[in-house]
Amino acid sequence: MKKYFIIIITIFIYSCERDSSSQSSGEQLIPGRKIYIAGSSYNSSGDMTACYWVDGVRNELSGGAWATDITVSNGDVYISGTSENYDACYWINQKRYDLPGQGGEAEAIAVYEDDIYVAGWYNNGSCYWKNGQRIDLTISRDSQAFAIGVRNNGSVYIGGYYMNNDHYIIPCFWKDGNSRTNLPVPNGGDGEVYDIAFMDGNMRYYGGYVLKTSNFAGYTPTAAYWRHTTRTNLPLAGSTMDIYGAIGQSITINGEDIYVAGYRDWFGDTGQEGPSGGYTPQYWKNGEIHDLEEGMRTDFGTGAAYDIKISDADIVVVGVAPRDTINNISLESACVWFNGELKYLLDQDNIPEDLDDWMVSTAKGLYID
Repeated sequence: MKKYFIIIITIFIYSCERDSSSQSSGEQLIPGRKIYIAGSSYNSSGDMTACYWVDGVRNELSGGAWATDITVSNGDVYISGTSENYDACYWINQKRYDLPGQGGEAEAIAVYEDDIYVAGWYNNGSCYWKNGQRIDLTISRDSQAFAIGVRNNGSVYIGGYYMNNDHYIIPCFWKDGNSRTNLPVPNGGDGEVYDIAFMDGNMRYYGGYVLKTSNFAGYTPTAAYWRHTTRTNLPLAGSTMDIYGAIGQSITINGEDIYVAGYRDWFGDTGQEGPSGGYTPQYWKNGEIHDLEEGMRTDFGTGAAYDIKISDADIVVVGVAPRDTINNISLESACVWFNGELKYLLDQDNIPEDLDDWMVSTAKGLYID
């Protein structure tokens, strides 16, 4: 009995230490700046809902299943996501607006002058919405739009993928909804665009991944970005005998520096006791890998990064990281990395005590005001 008692106490103390890294409500990570994060988590009633955090304070989004992206314009908060009916929608200051197209999801949002642009997809293909009006990019084709941005001249760019007649997944972007440009991939490979960034409001950069041949693993997912149509593959941080692949989820530009956030997926160590392998959060700066503080290790890894923004010298990344290793399951929790240091967004005091999986949540979108 004494041995098991010591183990239980040790686990309890370790869990408390981990939870102490939660961001305090109202804590300003960057003095004078506000950090907005969109995602989903349980509310005080025990329901999983779309939400967003402002400097760690949770705000619920009515009628929402999850939120994917966030931006702020003239003090108003704009968020894209999916409604409780699993259709595309967006919110302005917590008021929901449903978007036409059944079975869809809104993946990204941008505001330019007085216009609201949302990228996403629905049952019939990829699309974007301008002020609530749907503009189809593909019809009756496997295709999704994940990113949207407006150039300083007012041109609208949407990034995603479509499946061509040879059944390859082709990364691409659309300009103003009527002109598609395919982005290069390795011979015989596929790819997808997940995010768009602009250098000086003009030159377009697209972040995502491609499938690249390797001697050990066949086609290896490889994080990549495109400067207009010129592709740069990002390093894997190891051999393909150890690393299954890597995905770039977000891209941002700071001056001349190019940042891509995402994760790598490694096979794990054979013969090792306990969990190994899975996703590991990281970002690339000008092609150099920077690891982010890991969450508690489970069979599924230690976390993943989904968005990144830079404020002066501060690097802010959001995503998920496990905080519970009971039975080695992956209970991922919304988190923010501030200059590489991990902070969880959820505080158990705000969640019903009898909810066993209270920490399950995601952080997908980031904006710094």
